[in-house]
Amino acid sequence: MPYIIGIDGGGTKTTCAFQRVENYNHLMRCQSIIVGDGTNVLTVGVETMKKRLHSLINEGLKVHDIQPSEVIGICAGIAGTRLEKDRLSVVLELKQIAKELHLHEDIGITVKSDLLIALRGAMHPENQEGILVISGTGSNAIGLSRNGDLAFNGGWGHILGDEGSGYSIGLQALSAVCKAYDCRESPTQLTGMILARLQLATEHDLVQYIYRDVPNKQVIASLARLVIESSIELDPVAVNILKEAGNELVDLVRGLRRKSDAFHELTPVTVAGSIFMYSDIVRNQFMEGLKVHRLGCYQPAFADPVNGAVIVAMEAITKQHL
Repeated sequence: MPYIIGIDGGGTKTTCAFQRVENYNHLMRCQSIIVGDGTNVLTVGVETMKKRLHSLINEGLKVHDIQPSEVIGICAGIAGTRLEKDRLSVVLELKQIAKELHLHEDIGITVKSDLLIALRGAMHPENQEGILVISGTGSNAIGLSRNGDLAFNGGWGHILGDEGSGYSIGLQALSAVCKAYDCRESPTQLTGMILARLQLATEHDLVQYIYRDVPNKQVIASLARLVIESSIELDPVAVNILKEAGNELVDLVRGLRRKSDAFHELTPVTVAGSIFMYSDIVRNQFMEGLKVHRLGCYQPAFADPVNGAVIVAMEAITKQHL
């Protein structure tokens, strides 16, 4: 009974799905799941990535009572593999894992970026093209055309880009607190909420906190939750920050349209990430922007990224056995 493995390797967690080939249905989500620590090759390193993938695959084989030799294909979508050299390093490590765990000797191994498998999971299986916009700690977008070409936008990181992301929203909130203190912007309840969260006494303490203590980007991104909470209470400053974030995310789609004439106003556009999940304002502003500017047709995400990895794995072994 042959099986395939789909892997979604992110920065904070890794999800492995074990799919029996003969039971595969592209309209159903895989239920045999194992979850472990993150495997972003750029942040945890090749050695740690390999160790964690080895452990997860081995655990999944035992939990789901699968013989190693039954595994004929793996697709891994690993964060940090946009560059070819990084992708190839993951391919080599997975081949070594396959040998160590005694997987099928002719196993097919495919490594893609985490963005691609997220897109394939989010797209409805019947669609041949689609765009995915992600807004979490950072922000980016990926588009797949009917002829199989990929286009990317955003993903420049929190210093050069990440507009519309949790980090950008948190930074805008900090700026709004400073402007409110200077009477350059309306007073906002974000002032008290942010000072309390950061355990600071006054606005002036922000200077040392930002420039001397240098918080990491996840801490600043976490402030987006306060902005969302404040927007629910209709704080106008918070509402404006989130609306602008929605507009910035619309611009990611606009950029893809400018990069490729393969996308059009009927191209399905779906979203992922914590900001879209928790902020109705961002999501609604984004959807309205798509509609007004005729940039695409919004669709809810069909499934999770790991299901996208399963889809790609199935496609790969189908081609291999033709």
